[in-house]
Amino acid sequence: MDKKAMQTLIQKEIESKLGDNYKISIQEVLKTNLKLDGLTILQPGENISPTIYLDSFYQDLENGKDIELVVENILITYFKYRSNGRFDTSNLLEYELLKERLYVKLINKHLNEKLLSDVPHKDFLDDFAIIPQVLVSMEEEGNACFTIHNNHLKLWNVNADELLNRAIENTRNIFDVSLQNMASVMRELGFDFPNELETPMWVLTNHQKINGATMLIYEDILQDFANKYGNFYIIGSSVHEVLLIPATANMNIEELTEMNLAVNASEVHPEEILGTKAYFYSRENGISF
Repeated sequence: MDKKAMQTLIQKEIESKLGDNYKISIQEVLKTNLKLDGLTILQPGENISPTIYLDSFYQDLENGKDIELVVENILITYFKYRSNGRFDTSNLLEYELLKERLYVKLINKHLNEKLLSDVPHKDFLDDFAIIPQVLVSMEEEGNACFTIHNNHLKLWNVNADELLNRAIENTRNIFDVSLQNMASVMRELGFDFPNELETPMWVLTNHQKINGATMLIYEDILQDFANKYGNFYIIGSSVHEVLLIPATANMNIEELTEMNLAVNASEVHPEEILGTKAYFYSRENGISF
């Protein structure tokens, strides 16, 4: 069964279960580094709803699972968001009511050219773009959020620079910065790792460790690190964190870039890829590449 046939089957089955009062739609959604099929279910009077990505449900159908069971799991996912209050849309159409929920995410601009054509953003260094998002809710297992597109600026009658500047300012207040030696991080994950003095690598992220690579945009964080440890290299290891490696380590920028590319190809989920090259930070000149 091809993807179009599966979409039709899923949509018709959901419509038969929910009735005419619900509006069901499936459309291509541009996620970071990816294109996915997203399903939305709108109740009467709604114009925004959580998006349910269908790739895993396509796989279930291809593996022979009955359509009724597949749709039942889709609806369980949908109603889970609604029942626990994670998707309260009442304040999402008024800029004044949601502007304190704005924050930014750092993504790879070369892998997201189509997405960025419809999203307000700021270029950062050679690899990156800073994009604004709205935090709907924050939970231990993850955040509910949505990316701001150009049509939101028109709806809210707000300037892109104003919105981005506010989002950048909010981000550290919402998430706060986390900077840990790699040895400490690995021991938290249950690995037996050498002590900090033997591990010249630090992980820069936020306290939630979700989309924490954004902390790279704050110059004072980098300057403070340089004041403590001297000049250093930067690797954008994923959208969730960046690595800071003092230049005293036995490495160079070319080797680190090759390492970054190799890890992207073998270890990082496609949606989480961030950097493709290493950068160098000096106390005198800031970041260079």
